Amino acid sequence: MYHIKDDKRARTSAELICAAVLELLQEKPFAKLTITDVQQRSSVSRSTFYRNFDRLEDVLELLCDQGFDTVFERHLAAPEDGRAGLAVEVFRYWSDHSAVLETLVQIHRTDILFASFRRCAARLERLRSLAEDAVQYDYFVSIITSVMIGVLVTWTEHGKKETQDQVLQQILGAFSAAAALGILGEAIG
Repeated sequence: MYHIKDDKRARTSAELICAAVLELLQEKPFAKLTITDVQQRSSVSRSTFYRNFDRLEDVLELLCDQGFDTVFERHLAAPEDGRAGLAVEVFRYWSDHSAVLETLVQIHRTDILFASFRRCAARLERLRSLAEDAVQYDYFVSIITSVMIGVLVTWTEHGKKETQDQVLQQILGAFSAAAALGILGEAIG
């Protein structure tokens, strides 16, 4: 877990560490990265690294949280009539910032993606209006999260060959097929 204090020095150190990890990922796989590599590249001390992060995966978690924060901020900041779909915003962001996504898929830590997206999705107040109670809302957010992360992972495993539009068509086609087969239940089909 990361634990960055809300002061300028801690935020600056975390930014340096994140930038170093992103640079190093261009040079070698995550499995070969060491805290010493990150420390040397970022110019922060080993103790500063451990003051902010417990392990290297925590840097990926912070980067993932920052990515989904950006996605949701963009989505919520746009006027309703000019707003791109959330799925479009997600694919746009991760197309442009694929190093973290690819790394999380490679090291089999998609749980980090799932938890990060779920935390951010909980901010969509209009989702609450679609649910009758808190339990239904939690399931609703989990379903949306599972679909989005599953699609991101599959897209990454396919080498990100499909365009955003093609992926969105795959999602719609999968939901239509699931409804036709009765997989999603009578209420949807």
